Amino acid sequence: MDSAKYSERLIVAAISIVFVLLAIPFIGISNTETFAQGTNATNATGAGAAGSQGGQTTIVMPAGSVGMTSGGGYEPDTATVSPGSTVVWDNQDNALHTATSGNPDTAAPDGKFDSGYVGANQQSKPVTMPTGPGEYTYFCTLHPFLVGTVTVQ
Repeated sequence: MDSAKYSERLIVAAISIVFVLLAIPFIGISNTETFAQGTNATNATGAGAAGSQGGQTTIVMPAGSVGMTSGGGYEPDTATVSPGSTVVWDNQDNALHTATSGNPDTAAPDGKFDSGYVGANQQSKPVTMPTGPGEYTYFCTLHPFLVGTVTVQ
């Protein structure tokens, strides 16, 4: 084999190794970690709700809430927040969940707010609540039997 072909093969092998080394960190990211990043950059804060801390309200998705008969749901199931404040959903369950405003009976989102996918044992990014006062029903798009309400006042 002449030295030119040998050099060419070495270059191709080196490029292949570099590509594999650069790809490895991306392979190690699981779907749950990707989903946990959320899909909505909006945010929500509140006063008077459980988990309220520094102008931000935390609502828990408790362990076992994936089971339709578990009786678990968002905690608290009704949170009161200020207009335009932020809410963070803390998923303590072992399944993906969302907190999506809309009609849980038809599983139809209304676009008011959405936590995006929240991975097991992860928290959503802060989600901004509507500025108009009222009661906003939300549900998990993956488990529509999980229902909660955010009251903006």
